[in-house]
Amino acid sequence: MACRTRVSLWSICACGRRPRQGAAMRNARGFTLLELMVVLIIVAIMLGIAIPDFHTVLLNRRLNGLIDNLYNSLNYARSTALSNDEPVTVCPLGSAGGTTCGSNWNAGWIVVKQPPQGTSAVLNTTVLSANGPTLNSVPIGSGSSVTQITFNGLGLLSTTQTLLVACDSRGSSAARAISVYATGFIQASNTPGMAADGTTSLTCP
Repeated sequence: MACRTRVSLWSICACGRRPRQGAAMRNARGFTLLELMVVLIIVAIMLGIAIPDFHTVLLNRRLNGLIDNLYNSLNYARSTALSNDEPVTVCPLGSAGGTTCGSNWNAGWIVVKQPPQGTSAVLNTTVLSANGPTLNSVPIGSGSSVTQITFNGLGLLSTTQTLLVACDSRGSSAARAISVYATGFIQASNTPGMAADGTTSLTCP
């Protein structure tokens, strides 16, 4: 039967029912302590999984960035030597703005043109962070550490064939490298821990 009681803003129809206060309270309740603890445990587990992966990604990005920069510098030096028909050298950074090579690749490197006549000039400078990956040179074959990589006017290597190895806190298993051959060919390794030839294992100091 339809309700005939007059309905206003402040009244309730006699045939309707007022919601129970207990039900409203149950619908509006918050988290219990147990539920909150479960959520916190799940978040802690997820962070425990994600943080090591993020750290690995960060280390890989730094290594790859160093290798990419060095690879570009070497190719730039070779192409400049070919274009200008004059020797161009990539070597460890000595003093800032200077054309004199240093002895420690960890400081960074410079690209220097060395014309037969005239003054040497720095074409490019890369400075490495003290907290980043390390960089060392190893001769391909036998010999001592290489501190100069020079391309002649034909684009050929006029110094010792070199393996440049980048390492971080993970050691040899994660190392990356660039090989510079007598023909002037420059090749970066694709497999961590291995040289570009795919057979030579890399060693970190």
